[in-house]
Amino acid sequence: MRSIRAAVPLALAAGLVAAAPAAADAKAAPEARASGSPTVELIYPSIVRVRVGRAERALERATKRIENGDVAKAALSLKVVRRQTAAAWRGAKYVIRTAPPPVPPEDLRRLRRARASQDDATGPTYASPAETGFAVLSLQHDVTAEVVQLIDGSHGTGLKALSTTLYLTLDRRDRAIQDIKALAPAPPPREDLAHASVRARASQDEEAPVGFETVMPNTIGQFDDETQAIEATKSDATDLTAGGRRLLNRAGVQIAATKNVVNTIWPPVVPED
Repeated sequence: MRSIRAAVPLALAAGLVAAAPAAADAKAAPEARASGSPTVELIYPSIVRVRVGRAERALERATKRIENGDVAKAALSLKVVRRQTAAAWRGAKYVIRTAPPPVPPEDLRRLRRARASQDDATGPTYASPAETGFAVLSLQHDVTAEVVQLIDGSHGTGLKALSTTLYLTLDRRDRAIQDIKALAPAPPPREDLAHASVRARASQDEEAPVGFETVMPNTIGQFDDETQAIEATKSDATDLTAGGRRLLNRAGVQIAATKNVVNTIWPPVVPED
């Protein structure tokens, strides 16, 4: 599973985001942004970072306990996952709700030129509200993907705990997406986004702003990954109960609906030639 540093985009140049590969534990390589300047590590608000870390560690404990047949303790760890994932989104929602208005594009370019003229030193780079929100969405994806693949072989108390965790995660992600829709500043016109993407590709001195219109299309790959895990589990699992199969079918329907919502609100931006 991934730490918060590996759960967010590795490259944000050209207005596009690429999800980082999964890491073995919370000590994964730091997330970085490439923008023509030295590689930098994003710093996340502690109200999100701490909760994401706790959820990741609890998910790792739950997985190990299920693998070892300790269902009762696994259920307790999954309860921690649910609580900490919910708390992580509350923190992200606060960050989004209280964020100052975006800097106008002309002022942003002037600030970047002034910063570039000073020196080549790279100071702390703080995650934007959109990057912070995407980090929690990525945590929700990690929980979903992990739980889906734990359903094979689970039954009784273990399957119930997995079912509760999966559906709460999917439901809370749907609510988070609606929160973003309601709270995030209005995106620039699509033609402006396309022009910004072209400028970012043409110049290493100017990077596209990182807003929800930039990061949200990247959740599509997460939804597709979850769907693939569900279909593969249903096809190849060796100990999938009837209850587990029903659980996966319902989750697949909800994930498809969520994907449709994101595609409708934040369609991918195609750069102009």
